[in-house]
Amino acid sequence: MANEKNVTSLGSSEDLDALFNPKISTGESNQNLNEYSPSADKGKNKIYDSIIRFVTWWEDPNHSITEKWVCWLVDPVTQRGRFVDCPSTIGKPSPLQDMYFKLKKNESVTMQKQADVFSRRHNFACVIQVIKDENNKELEGKLLVWRFGQKIHEKIMSELKPVIGDPHNPFDLLNGKLFQLKIIKVAGFNNYDQSKFIDKVITLCIPNEQGKLVQINNKTDKKMVLEYLKTNTPDLKKYGYKEWDQEIFDYVNHVINAVTGQSNVSSNYSSVINQSKQSTPTGAKTGKAPQSNISVTDISLDELTSGTSSSLGEDFELPSLPNLDDVGLSGDLDDALANL
Repeated sequence: MANEKNVTSLGSSEDLDALFNPKISTGESNQNLNEYSPSADKGKNKIYDSIIRFVTWWEDPNHSITEKWVCWLVDPVTQRGRFVDCPSTIGKPSPLQDMYFKLKKNESVTMQKQADVFSRRHNFACVIQVIKDENNKELEGKLLVWRFGQKIHEKIMSELKPVIGDPHNPFDLLNGKLFQLKIIKVAGFNNYDQSKFIDKVITLCIPNEQGKLVQINNKTDKKMVLEYLKTNTPDLKKYGYKEWDQEIFDYVNHVINAVTGQSNVSSNYSSVINQSKQSTPTGAKTGKAPQSNISVTDISLDELTSGTSSSLGEDFELPSLPNLDDVGLSGDLDDALANL
């Protein structure tokens, strides 16, 4: 009877079921509901096809794209990794870059290969609205943050600053073109080469009083549009560069130590780390790293020339909804999608 009392004290039958049949979360199914995360593996027949439009970041329209350099830093001991923002993003000294070049210049081929542990890549994020997605119908109409790489960024810049033809601002709430996202698998990686802007405009869509998505037009109340964006847009600031805390400093030092086998790594890099903590160059406020602090051996010429891409122009702001008779497609979203 004593044992029976102890079992009963655990709680309801649901608690007992969970106790003896636990469903352990592996973290693999966890999904950030504020993010758009398409991939070839999630598409039909391993091809992800959808239509989106880019949306102005209401809080800072001049910076509707966040950008930073990141490193997927793998601990050689546990073989587990984590993303670490590279301080070079804002022009600060970076132990990651320092180690990358030190190892690349090493005479040992083994150490040269280890440099890849500290390699970085350009990471971008912006707000998009999902217009059509057969893979995830429930996302249609939602405002989400989409993180992407250099390939998509180049396609955006080609619209903003075309070599031939008139420039087009994809973030224009009234005149932004649709973007067809097509992701396929190439050599085991997501490939975006077939993704492109299409010559079709759908304005920002917001729900009406009945909850049905309709497109804004030249007569739509601007304050209502701004309020809708404020209420429904995820916080894009979270995707910008983050200063290192002590945990990140310790993790980076640990990985450097594990890769190089040097027991005095912490003392070797203490001056670099202290300088990184204290120095704040002029580029820090804007989130841009001065080009003089970026080595041309680490990134391509194309990446250097797009270094100011996070700014969409000094005069870019929330569109004033000009008096135009024909803006985008008329009618509600369902009617517009039927014509695509």
